[in-house]
Amino acid sequence: MSIRFRLLTLLAAAVFLTVALTVRARTDGRPEQYSGTALYASMVYAGVRFLRPRLSPVPAGVAATAFCWAMETFQLTGVPAALSARSLLARLVLGVQFDRIDLLWYPVGVVPLVALHLLLPRHQGVPFDEVVAGKSRHPAERRALKVDDNKFIGLVAKRTGTSTEQATAVARATLTTLAERIDGGEARDLADQLPEGLRAYAFGPGESAERFGLDVFVERVSGRADLDVDQAKDGVTAVFDVLREALSPDGYEQAVSQLPAEFGEVTDQTAPFVERTR
Repeated sequence: MSIRFRLLTLLAAAVFLTVALTVRARTDGRPEQYSGTALYASMVYAGVRFLRPRLSPVPAGVAATAFCWAMETFQLTGVPAALSARSLLARLVLGVQFDRIDLLWYPVGVVPLVALHLLLPRHQGVPFDEVVAGKSRHPAERRALKVDDNKFIGLVAKRTGTSTEQATAVARATLTTLAERIDGGEARDLADQLPEGLRAYAFGPGESAERFGLDVFVERVSGRADLDVDQAKDGVTAVFDVLREALSPDGYEQAVSQLPAEFGEVTDQTAPFVERTR
């Protein structure tokens, strides 16, 4: 997921919190109280999407609702009330007094957001202005760009502003490291879709993926391509950018699906290369 998506979810959480606090500050009736409860759940849902942007809407909704129910049940212990008397933050997060009706209002704040996200998948990966203008195309409709070895390396070199030799080194190093990070079957599927001269670098050393983060990924590429870490990260981003064009949408998604959320910095399908390397 893109940084833009995380910022939007963070903004949404802030908006839900602000509206909830405003409602409770200006009114004191039951309907207003329960609307604040629903908005609290909406804020939690936005927080879940911020923390786990790759999580699909339904599991995210379940997690948000479960968290709200857990906090409400925790109020039976009296601990939240004691903490809330000392801290406004604790009052906002933990609440004060258990109310079984609140258990019914939490889903009211979550279900509409889940439904909204389920209705939007055909626009994922398309700039918002294109969606509004009616120019969007579903990512699955995009055709893979046919490239040979020279074209692939040339595209990497163009994006990184480096020589063909350096682009070749970073492309080979990135594919080798990616093959280590994903399962053997996924690596073979990736290799089958690459230009012939690059296929050998996409075969993993084993069937099981190694578990390491983006920093280690970049460090391995840095060592293999003889680049400093910043150059290596730009190179990795460029290679994934070219892969996104050279593979079918399903093929690219399959190649990066096993990577954790932090890899969105280099694999994001929605942000242009220049935005991802700023």
